[in-house]
Amino acid sequence: MFLNSRLFIGTIFFPVIMGNENLPRSLSTKLRGHEKNDEYIYYTYGKLLVLLKELSNKYPDIFMYSSLGKTYEDRDIWLVKISDNVSIDENEPEILYMGGVHGNENPGYEVVIYSINAILENYSSPIVNQSFTNKIKNIVNSCELYFMPMVNPDGIESNSRKNKRPNDYLFGDSIFCGVDINRNAGYKWEVYDKNPLKYSLISLSVLGIRANVKYPFLDFKSRLNDGVYRGPSPFSENESKAYKRFIETHNLAILIDYHTSGEKIIYPYGWTTKPPKDEDLFMSISENISKINGYSIIQGAKWYFTFGSPKSWAYDKYGVLPFTLELGEIGNQAPKERDVVLKICKKHVSVNLYLAEQAIVLIDSN
Repeated sequence: MFLNSRLFIGTIFFPVIMGNENLPRSLSTKLRGHEKNDEYIYYTYGKLLVLLKELSNKYPDIFMYSSLGKTYEDRDIWLVKISDNVSIDENEPEILYMGGVHGNENPGYEVVIYSINAILENYSSPIVNQSFTNKIKNIVNSCELYFMPMVNPDGIESNSRKNKRPNDYLFGDSIFCGVDINRNAGYKWEVYDKNPLKYSLISLSVLGIRANVKYPFLDFKSRLNDGVYRGPSPFSENESKAYKRFIETHNLAILIDYHTSGEKIIYPYGWTTKPPKDEDLFMSISENISKINGYSIIQGAKWYFTFGSPKSWAYDKYGVLPFTLELGEIGNQAPKERDVVLKICKKHVSVNLYLAEQAIVLIDSN
């Protein structure tokens, strides 16, 4: 792949190029009838498709979208690309923004959609100011920006953390259906089996059993549209296959995955507290993200254990630098206050642009 992150050990500090002062408006507010005190209206899968068609017609030179595959309930897993020569695969830094891996974590996909809108709106016209437009032009002209706004559209439509594929176990087509896409990748997927009591007790002491569940009928939080069942095998799910195919065939420098739990910036690994080989680099970039959003920084396994993480897989196998951002407060996965959601979305436009600029720095340094 394009970036072998082992080359950048010792490259400690990247200055924050993007600040908080530019908070662009977006089509997500402009086109959907928000009034000052309205409850925030989250995108549905259907509204996302309408938006993608509109953006394709409006910005054909820099925007395109395609399907990476179908879900169990026959919804497309959409991929968006933004770049100056959008129909050409150029030798440019690539970055992937993912949202909606967990379908009941609404701000995770809303941030990604908002950023798509904001980048497109501000590329040609100085809606915020000319400096902001110039920044976006430089990024779009120098990078290939990819977005998977709704990785798990079936879960989003049913307000469920997991996807909706039935399994062969007890009540596997209703109460205990679905797989946690965030635990279905083929990296350390099986580690939990070697010492399930150890990892369950450690995880239970932090946030409940979040590490891994081997059997869906033991995934008791499924009754609450939650749950962490890992699936019958690595990459068993259509959603997991979709991001796997994409990552295998692209030269990603950075991957960012948006979730909703506790205002944290998380770097690998999720399965062990052993530091990654590029910990200094992860910390440097994370500290600069924190300067923008004010979030705390933690290694994944020091919060709670996860196995089968797509981020750990992408990092270990392809050298992609992955970050998970947990938006908002713990226990408030879908805030209704318009101002709260818009503040999160606007702030993370700045984060996303900063990360795109870091992708350029990383590739230029190679």
